[in-house]
Amino acid sequence: MDAAFVNPYLVAVQNVFTTMLGIQIAMGKPELKHDRLTSGEVTGVMGFAGDKKGMFSFSLTKESTLQVYKSMVGEEAQTISPEVVDCIGELTNIISGQARVQIEKLGYKLSAALPTVIVGEKVEISFITKVPVVVLPFTFQVNGTAGKFYLDFSFE
Repeated sequence: MDAAFVNPYLVAVQNVFTTMLGIQIAMGKPELKHDRLTSGEVTGVMGFAGDKKGMFSFSLTKESTLQVYKSMVGEEAQTISPEVVDCIGELTNIISGQARVQIEKLGYKLSAALPTVIVGEKVEISFITKVPVVVLPFTFQVNGTAGKFYLDFSFE
């Protein structure tokens, strides 16, 4: 996979977490994904078509989802409610939109689907590409509590 398609997502997720959520993030080591299962318990998924086709997912642990929700809307949630699911869908859309703007500056035309949010652990996602899926792990701290999320990509 070409780094030209991954870097815009790195910049977008950094911008969203820093400016919208006030959360500093750190990226771990990128890896090839050897399964098609969600990396977290709440996962925003978005497909793309156009000059390139592929999928992107934004997957968080349950605890991290609740931390992100509180940072975004200022309210605490105890469970993965419809409002929490909407929040993750909106963040998926924002991250994807910012990255798409950068990819289009490279001369590619892309159309995005509406984001879908999957709730559940180790749910299978059928990426629409034949190339490997790359997973980028991230960590963060909010009020002394550790969090983590993952970005999964596959573009061809």
